[in-house]
Amino acid sequence: MFTRITLSRFEVYSVYKLIFIGLACSLIPLSVVFGVFALFGANTVNWNGQPLHGILGFIASPLIGAFITLFFTGLLGTACIFGLWLFSKVKPLSLWGKGVRYHTEDAA
Repeated sequence: MFTRITLSRFEVYSVYKLIFIGLACSLIPLSVVFGVFALFGANTVNWNGQPLHGILGFIASPLIGAFITLFFTGLLGTACIFGLWLFSKVKPLSLWGKGVRYHTEDAA
């Protein structure tokens, strides 16, 4: 059963955390797959316009995936924070969640 949660505003850290987890769980495994292809000679991993093959491509691909994840987290996170801030001026945001736990911590 899902529970409705109404928020007047997000904490900035929470937005970055959600975006980072979503991107990391998708882009880093994808980059590892590209690294496996590069290990067998495919031109799937590039650095400075030069394709990396073999073990170098396999090692570099997760690092490149992590860098891309961090870059897009910063870019998209900032854009989302701005958009959510604008939306919060209009009305509160309602979300649906399953397994909601309530914490008694006071947020500053």
